[in-house]
Amino acid sequence: MNGYRISQLSERVGIPATTLRYYEARGLLPARRTPAGYRTYSSTDVERVRFIATAKNLGLSLDDIRDILGIWQHGMCRDVRDELTPRLRTRIEHAEHRIAELQTFRDHLRTAMARLEALPARDSPCDPACAFVDDDASDRSDRPPQTDHAHTGPAIACTLTAQDYTDRASRWRAALAGATRWTLPGAGLRIQLPTERAEEVAALVAAESRCCPFLTFRLTFTAGGIELDAHAPAEATPLLHDLLAPAEEATSAC
Repeated sequence: MNGYRISQLSERVGIPATTLRYYEARGLLPARRTPAGYRTYSSTDVERVRFIATAKNLGLSLDDIRDILGIWQHGMCRDVRDELTPRLRTRIEHAEHRIAELQTFRDHLRTAMARLEALPARDSPCDPACAFVDDDASDRSDRPPQTDHAHTGPAIACTLTAQDYTDRASRWRAALAGATRWTLPGAGLRIQLPTERAEEVAALVAAESRCCPFLTFRLTFTAGGIELDAHAPAEATPLLHDLLAPAEEATSAC
C-alpha cells in the first residue's frame, strides 16, 4: 500500500484522527495532500506516530517530542539516544519526587485513619475531642485569608527554581483540567473537581505547603466531588491565580 488516508492511519496506529490533526497543527506530523485536498501518509509516518506515542507515554512534552523528531528523522540512532537520555533522567527525578510526596500524603492518611478508628462511637454530636487530624493542620486550614496589606504570616518567597515552578504549574494544570472555578472573598479561589483527582490534588497541596507556606488550602469532599479552596496574602494573589489558572490563561510567571 503506497499511502494512508487519515482514517486509515488512525486505525493502523490506534490513535484518533482528531489527535493526528492536532499533532499536525503542533508541527509533529506533517501531511501531504492529494490533488483533491485529502491528507495522505506513508509507512514512515506510521513509525513517526508510534514514536510520538511512545515519547508521550514517557511523559515528554509535545515541544520536546518535536525537537527529538527532527533528530529521529535526519540523524543517527545514537543521536536520538543521546538526546533522550538526559530528558528521561529528568523525568525519573520528577517521578521520584512525586513518589516521595505521595508517600508523605499516604502516611498522613494512615495517621488520620488510626486516630479515626480510635475514636469512640458516641451517640452525641461531634466536638473538638473528635479531631482525627493533627491540631497544627487544622489550625492552618481554618485560618481565614489575610485581606489587608500587613502580612504577618510566613515570608512570601517561593523556594522553587524557575524550571521547578514551571513543572509544578504544569502538574497543577493537568490536575485541574476542566475544573469549575469561583472567586472567593479575599481574592481566594474555589475549584470543584471529580473525586478521583483527590490524591493528586492533595499531593500537590502538600508540596505547595513545603515550598510556599504563605499559601493556604482546604480540601473538602462533597456529594458532587471535591472542592479546593486556596488563599494567599494580597501580595501573593497574582502568583496564586497564575498557579491555579486554566491552561489557556496561564502566564507561568514565577
